[in-house]
Amino acid sequence: MVKDSLLSYLKKYILRSGEQLEWSEADREDRMIDMKISKRTERTYRVLGMISVSTEVFETDITLDHQLDLHAFTPRKKVKLDEGNRQTYKWLEQGWIIKEVRFEKDERTVKSSCYRMGYNLYQFEQSKQERANEKVIGEISQIKMKIEKLASSIQEGCEDKSTSRKVGIRNLIKHVLEVDSNDVRRSPSFSEEWKISKRLKFLHFATAVCQLSLLRQEFDWKEIGAVYYQEIGGSKEFDRVKQAFIDQLEEWVSVPVQELGLTSLGQVTPVFFSGQLSGRYSHFSFGPVHALTSLSIANEKYKTDATVLWLVENRAIVTRMAAADGFLEQNNALIICVDGHVRSAHKNAIVQLLNNSEVKQVIIWCDYDLDGVQIANELFSVVSPFTRMTYKWILPNKQVTCDKSVFDKEVRDFLFTNTMEQEEMMGGVALWTKWIQA
Repeated sequence: MVKDSLLSYLKKYILRSGEQLEWSEADREDRMIDMKISKRTERTYRVLGMISVSTEVFETDITLDHQLDLHAFTPRKKVKLDEGNRQTYKWLEQGWIIKEVRFEKDERTVKSSCYRMGYNLYQFEQSKQERANEKVIGEISQIKMKIEKLASSIQEGCEDKSTSRKVGIRNLIKHVLEVDSNDVRRSPSFSEEWKISKRLKFLHFATAVCQLSLLRQEFDWKEIGAVYYQEIGGSKEFDRVKQAFIDQLEEWVSVPVQELGLTSLGQVTPVFFSGQLSGRYSHFSFGPVHALTSLSIANEKYKTDATVLWLVENRAIVTRMAAADGFLEQNNALIICVDGHVRSAHKNAIVQLLNNSEVKQVIIWCDYDLDGVQIANELFSVVSPFTRMTYKWILPNKQVTCDKSVFDKEVRDFLFTNTMEQEEMMGGVALWTKWIQA
């Protein structure tokens, strides 16, 4: 007997618009049946093809032949298999696969023949996905229980901690608790390209850092995994994703990781710039290229008298503009370089400057390749909340636009056939001044 669940699957994934299935009444009790794929209109009736399908529907979990995994079946995928192979017929008989044949217009000549995912394989994969989802939900729930326990003791654990660390710990706890257990795959809290396993590992990492930051004044990178997992190899658990996790952690906590007590990374993020800039403890004038650090940005309140802020991708642009005698000073401009990657230190520095200064226009200039487009979008997401300013983008044709949609279209069209680095159209003082005044 052909079950309704099997028919629903066939209609959803095998049939095309307006098609229907037909089979003989005499075949209804058979384990394997051939169904006609037909299409009827008021004037015509055509047989378009045939499917061979097992009527056996498994009600409970059974063991899957893992050779099926090699073909990576999906409901819409068409696969070529050896019809003379006994294994192929066995899979067909067990309902793991379906054979689909399509006819030419004469309704007899075979136009195409392939195998499709069967209902039993579809059910098996659905069940496996549900179990995986349940495991993810359970794992995130356990992580949240750990972080909630840490949150309940935060007052006692933070008594002797700096203001920056308190802010960082609270932000970290907040972000972990805000992760949607049921939809972690699409959570905007993580980098888009991260797979579910990497997102889960990061949640463990965030919890481990929070735990150590509350317990100890200072701690080493290797202690994070060792203390959290308390097993052989635990200290190496996060090594392969070190930089990515540090970057993501700083996004969540909004302070340098050193402020949380992590002291042994041996790295401080530099923010290269040129122009006038001052803080409570430092002052920079027009002249050479300088560098702020992630630590100084966290502890300073930087501002600038500049009215023009250049945000560029490459260090060479900063050095070239700084070397152009009088250009930045005469145009009252400050230029910041993200050095090929927008890190939290860059974002914090830009936001701090825009909050404390009277910048009138922001000019975004990046490479004309996929990475450059991403960096340009990341920079705009940082500055776009400040609506008082004019935003400009440098186009690959050496023109300037104040319309982001124009920039997106021009660069998209350019990338169909080209890529180009900023240095290839470096220009000079006359061109840069023209862009400022446009």
